[in-house]
Amino acid sequence: MTEIDVRERFLARFAEPLFGAARRRIVIWHDADGEFEEAFDGLTADAEAGRFDQGVRPLRFLKIQDGSLFSAKRMLSREDTESDFALYRCRAGSDLTGDLFADVELYAEHFQADGLSLLVQTVGAVDTSEVRGALAELRPFFAAKDRVAAFVAVMPQAQSATDVRAGVLAAALGKIPPTAQAIVRAYALAVLAEDEGCSERMLERLERYGAAEAMRRCVERVTGFGGDIGDGRALMEHLLLSAFAATVSEDLLVGLEGRYSAAHSQFCLGIVHDWAEASEEERAVLTEAAERVQGDLNLEMRFAAAPAAAFIASDVFPAVGHAIVRELATSLAQGADRRAEVREAAGVRRGLSDYGDLASYFDMMEAACAMQDFLRAHGEGYHASSAAAAWNAYAADWWQMDGAYRRFCEAHRRCARHGAPDLSEAADSLSDWAERQYANGFLVPVNECWATAAEADWDREGYVEGVARQHRFYDEVVENELAGAKRVVVIVSDALRYEVAHELADALERSQRVSCAVDAVQGAFPSITSFGMAALLPHRSLSVDAARGLAVLADGAPTATTEQRQAVLQARRPASRAFRAADVLAMKSAEQRELVRDAEVIYLYHNTVDATGEDASTEHDVFGACQRAVDDICGLVRIATNQFKATRIVVTADHGFLYTREAAPATDKYSQAGLRDEAIAVGERYVVAPSGVADDLLLRVSLNPVGGGGLVGLAPRGFVRINRPGGVARYAHGGASLQELCVPVLRVRYGGSRSKNIDNAVAAEVRLLDTNRRITSMLFGVRLYQPEPVSGKVAPATYELVLTDGSGNPVSDVRRAVADRTDADERARIVEVRFALREGRSYGPGEPFYLVARNQDTGEVAWKEEYQVDIAFAPMDDFGF
Repeated sequence: MTEIDVRERFLARFAEPLFGAARRRIVIWHDADGEFEEAFDGLTADAEAGRFDQGVRPLRFLKIQDGSLFSAKRMLSREDTESDFALYRCRAGSDLTGDLFADVELYAEHFQADGLSLLVQTVGAVDTSEVRGALAELRPFFAAKDRVAAFVAVMPQAQSATDVRAGVLAAALGKIPPTAQAIVRAYALAVLAEDEGCSERMLERLERYGAAEAMRRCVERVTGFGGDIGDGRALMEHLLLSAFAATVSEDLLVGLEGRYSAAHSQFCLGIVHDWAEASEEERAVLTEAAERVQGDLNLEMRFAAAPAAAFIASDVFPAVGHAIVRELATSLAQGADRRAEVREAAGVRRGLSDYGDLASYFDMMEAACAMQDFLRAHGEGYHASSAAAAWNAYAADWWQMDGAYRRFCEAHRRCARHGAPDLSEAADSLSDWAERQYANGFLVPVNECWATAAEADWDREGYVEGVARQHRFYDEVVENELAGAKRVVVIVSDALRYEVAHELADALERSQRVSCAVDAVQGAFPSITSFGMAALLPHRSLSVDAARGLAVLADGAPTATTEQRQAVLQARRPASRAFRAADVLAMKSAEQRELVRDAEVIYLYHNTVDATGEDASTEHDVFGACQRAVDDICGLVRIATNQFKATRIVVTADHGFLYTREAAPATDKYSQAGLRDEAIAVGERYVVAPSGVADDLLLRVSLNPVGGGGLVGLAPRGFVRINRPGGVARYAHGGASLQELCVPVLRVRYGGSRSKNIDNAVAAEVRLLDTNRRITSMLFGVRLYQPEPVSGKVAPATYELVLTDGSGNPVSDVRRAVADRTDADERARIVEVRFALREGRSYGPGEPFYLVARNQDTGEVAWKEEYQVDIAFAPMDDFGF
């Protein structure tokens, strides 16, 4: 307690109202140790010098000493009976035996002047000899007001010496909760943050406060570390290895027995888990320490020699996650069937603290597993009795391989850009496997099946009989939509591939109050922008002007620009408008509403995918452009429903595309040398030439549907490119593959905010799979399952799970469960989540506990299940002091 606080407290007694009929106040300041004698002398001097207000009655100061007792009593009883008196005695006030001043002591008020008494009152502690002893031990800490305030903030009612010591440590370490877990973590963090130029180390500061020994005993008691607590590296090695021991078999720690404590492993794991949930800056310190320990002890080699299943649920060392990824990715790259293990590992580690650093690797491996699923399901090859049957097989099922490959490439690209260098070899090996499987196991055989079945139709008609055609889009789609609505919005996204439209449909249903249905139409050949855009417009006939670079005319009108397309639309229906999507997205809401005031048909032209793919400097990002296109179109649909007031929206494309991550070598490309002189136009995947030109290596496609009676289209089989100067190496369109010709038609229905026919998206659920509700260990796990796969109106969700007592206080660490599985197989939607009970409390068998699942985004409790905890002995949080 500071001197100024004592002065103020003492003087405050004279400002209080008098009791009963009293006319004045006499207060005796007892100071047995004489530690505040100078403070009283200072008050006396201030009073004599007139440096503070006297108040209602005069206040006189008098020091009572042996030899002056008689004169003091005469002053009080005869010489001055009106003034207030502040008396000071350098003795305790409790023993009056033989005290000549006893009569005054009995009728005067008393002020306890010793520092410990004042300190007990100030901090609100229980006044016992035990508490006084602890306060005396830590007296230097309480010499400053800010530290006293910090102590009161963390320990407002200290009941014991343990409370006092814990409160001092918690206050000194930054006003943290006064628990052993929080104190050890904060101390370790402080020690790790010290550098060579540090003016005062944390242990030195605690020594100055008299709290260093309490810190040593606390660390040893709760973590088992008996070394120098000033050595941050040694302390963290012990803490991390002990935490790791709680998550793995002791076989993984053979040879390290002297460096950790199995008996304290659960407590150390709790520290690490809480630390991992702290601020980003604190997590970075933990990660750096863990990386240093695993490097010092060469743990990477130890993990590499063990199977991934041995530490699948451990997140103490970063090398563990890396070892799991390396083993599984390498094994997948070698063709092994590790699908179940990959999905189990991904499910378990999704809820762990280090998942974010490795999420892209698990995304990549899960996409590889989806590719394996598809390839194994089609192990007998791709067969179709007709071209229409092949088309229907692609539209219903085969497209999923394109989607899995796209997800794989995007995940691999994220790994390459932001991943760990030590995992690049495993990731690249898996990428080589995926490239071979996609190209040789899918693209070639699927499109060979398609081409074999379709080539007669192409040669004769220029399209496949029995399959809806893009040429009929306006009449069969737009007009039908208008029959049920006053306004239809058509979003034409250049090169939006069929499989991406399925992802778009899911995104729309999850984010907006709409329903979606995806169909497909057969695109125009060549599958290039000029032909596809023209086919989507109203027309009786299309014609090709070979002299103007294959310009396509609709009923004789040009269709190359947005303005020209609007003119074609208005020729059929005057209340039609056409805009560039980028312009609309950049407008304010009022401008968007004014734009379409009287329009019945609105075409919005969007170009993200094709613009990215056709530029050699950005073609590698075409799959990223697909995701950006999905985001853009979701925004356009929102504008269409909110600002344009449209209830019917159709999303389509001019053509699709082919993409392989590996550039096709020149030796695998078709040489156009034999056609160079006769070809009218040559693209990556097509040739337009006079009708008499032929080549046995190329498929013939009649151009009669576009009025090209004197012309013929030629297309390479499979995914072969045509060798020509310049251009791009990975992205291509213009040919006759399913990926290029299968154009999506996504119908979007908006029923308004009050529609009863269209539901809002709901969060995917997780539910308890286990029926056992009894916990018998400080470490326990529960199995959860996701009832429905994520798709359409079922959106991904993350849940925080924690075990609480009957009052809602957490008694375990907080774990996460991510409900984002899209698998149709229910077994793939099961995950185990592991918890550690908190030490420091008893777990009575009759006390109810509750496992609570809370939606991380909304904060709502999804469910609450009662558990019984039956543990004979639970370690107590007694700090060791």
